[in-house]
Amino acid sequence: MPARISTTPRPDGPDRLDGPVGPVGPVGPVGPVGPVGPVGPTRLDGPIGPVGPPRLDGLVGGQLRSLTAAARLPRATAERLGAVFDVLTRESLDRATADVYPGLSRINANGLPFQWSACFGAARAPSVRFLCESGTPGTPARERLDVSLDRLGRACRVLGLPGVPHWFTAQVLPAVLPDERNWPTHWRSALWTGVGAAGGAVALKPYLNLRRDGAFDRWRRIGRVLRSLGRERSLERLCELSSQVSDRSWPVALAVDITPAGEPGRVKAYFRSEGVTAAWLQRWYTALGAQAHLPAVRELLDAFPQPDRAAYPDGAFVLTLEAHPADGVFTLKTDLAVTRWTSGDAPVVRGTARLLGRLGLDPAGLDATWSALGAAAPAQERSDVVRYVGLGHEPDGSRHVNVYLEPPPPASALPPRAPSAPGASPSRRPSGPAAADVAAAVRGGLEWLNGAQCQGRWSDYRLPVGVADRWVTAYVLSRLGDLPVRLRGGPVRAAESAALGWLRSARTPGGGWGYNGGCEDDADSTALAVRALRSHGLPVPSEALALLRRCRHPGGGVATYPPGSLPGLAWNAPTADVTGVAVEALGSGGSGAAAWLLGQCGDDGLWRPYWWLTPLYPTALSLDFLTGPARSHLAGGALARALAPTRGAVRRYVPDGAFESALLLRCRLALGIAAPHGVVGELMERQDRDGSWPASAHLRLTTPAVHRPWTVADAGPVHLDHQRVFTTATVLAALAATLRGVPGPDR
Repeated sequence: MPARISTTPRPDGPDRLDGPVGPVGPVGPVGPVGPVGPVGPTRLDGPIGPVGPPRLDGLVGGQLRSLTAAARLPRATAERLGAVFDVLTRESLDRATADVYPGLSRINANGLPFQWSACFGAARAPSVRFLCESGTPGTPARERLDVSLDRLGRACRVLGLPGVPHWFTAQVLPAVLPDERNWPTHWRSALWTGVGAAGGAVALKPYLNLRRDGAFDRWRRIGRVLRSLGRERSLERLCELSSQVSDRSWPVALAVDITPAGEPGRVKAYFRSEGVTAAWLQRWYTALGAQAHLPAVRELLDAFPQPDRAAYPDGAFVLTLEAHPADGVFTLKTDLAVTRWTSGDAPVVRGTARLLGRLGLDPAGLDATWSALGAAAPAQERSDVVRYVGLGHEPDGSRHVNVYLEPPPPASALPPRAPSAPGASPSRRPSGPAAADVAAAVRGGLEWLNGAQCQGRWSDYRLPVGVADRWVTAYVLSRLGDLPVRLRGGPVRAAESAALGWLRSARTPGGGWGYNGGCEDDADSTALAVRALRSHGLPVPSEALALLRRCRHPGGGVATYPPGSLPGLAWNAPTADVTGVAVEALGSGGSGAAAWLLGQCGDDGLWRPYWWLTPLYPTALSLDFLTGPARSHLAGGALARALAPTRGAVRRYVPDGAFESALLLRCRLALGIAAPHGVVGELMERQDRDGSWPASAHLRLTTPAVHRPWTVADAGPVHLDHQRVFTTATVLAALAATLRGVPGPDR
């Protein structure tokens, strides 16, 4: 192997998975399956458990029955799956449920030796997958290896094989496991088993522990397995890759698919990251020539942002390098240990639903799995169920999302219920909120916003250049200007007047406005300030308009910064985040801007963000412009045809957080699509008691050299509106927009 592999020894300490080393892989075609072996009656045919404290085997067995029914597995497949489950978990799950489960390795952080893996893909049949450990808790790991191999052999016989394949015991095990004299004292386990069932197939995948010695030796063991299986071209590619990606990539496990015929299938090597940035992922995908999948990786990262941090926590990523049976063919899968930087199940489930929607997959699949597990509503501040979320691709280019789930604890092990979209709003109102209730929510938000003003300005975000005040104040004033007159009472007018006075005094010598007093003028802040001044009947400085003209490009788009300004590069290129509001502020160039914006719309009907994680921000601004100031420059029929994909995308979009929900509401209103009661109700339910909304406006400080951040993993750090001002102002304007034309006593 190349010498660039790190040779620094690094003890891993007690063997700890804290989630799967990787998912149970896709189940491929299966030939004839032999008769079920003599394993005795399966516990799935009996009661869930005795009266008294719930049994772990009964709890997980009941979930297996529910998942099997939800996947509509054929009866014969379900019976084989049940028998395999019984063989593999007979000892490890033979105990009462508890808060912690000592005595085995930590597939889950609490020691529970079992984990579900739900897989979602456009071309994938419904499946049931799990990872488990065999053997009696508390027995030595070396002794339990023999038990695990025995149980694996029995599971093979259930599936019609004569036992553990000879190639696995004679070629793979010697290449990976230590001899008796060098058995690691910190190992809790050496072998785990993954199981997957779909259609008429049940497949097995044994996992082996690589957590010993330094990284160099671990890479060498992966290479030995490939060589022992005759995968010479794969070994060559592994050596080529190691010189490019071995830094901070620690091999922790290896797995091999056992095909229905008993032959070796895919060889999977699992690499755990140290404290890395997204550049680590970028390097892996580039080295493998898998750049075509980086936009999907970007969606994965954006679905689970970790704001205001440059590096991810240690172990945030588990990357799987999959060597397929076709020698030399590799694919990648990225698992995120989301619980390391996300507070609870609810935000992870919402992020997963958003990811599925953005990749064109049905979020209802997650709903059905959650329901089949009998899980309670996802907790906002606790991680009880979700452990990892992963994204993988296949040699044919298809993608899939895996979600790894700890069996829900007894407190949430409720009877299966009808799907209720855990990623969507908890509100299920038969009719929408009354206009008076919406108006009351808006007034509460305005009262909070008034109190958040300090010395005439609003501030938010914490970027390396400081806190934003000019840009945020201009944005809030711009949003307040959209409110119906009847909602802009005395306190609102007083706050607006103070902010307008401060904003006018905060103009730079160049005549415009920037992020704050230490930053150069930019077209976004300046256009919002111009819009705010004009909506309140105040004069607009000619120098501000001159700045906007300098940022306008011949093609019709507008850049954030004018040409010649630093740092240059993509920051001087036109973007949909700025163009609509800037051209509206200029009051000219509408035709060219409209044509440019329509040309920037993505194939999915949405505009791509440069400065934001959500595509709904540039989409909402572009729709405001195209259906408003630019309408006179476009033929009605042509505009309707051009926006047809956008209408479909907006109808399907699954928002995550109040910021996205408010932007989605704005998009629907701009397109003339009736606002769904669920979105309005969700926004009202998310309002805090003080009148604000939780921060959820994720801003990306995109690296200047990156022109298309949605196509790369390493696009720049993310920041959250920690003061909640940006999110609250956005929600207020969206809710107030639903009240236009609705009569009220306080008109």
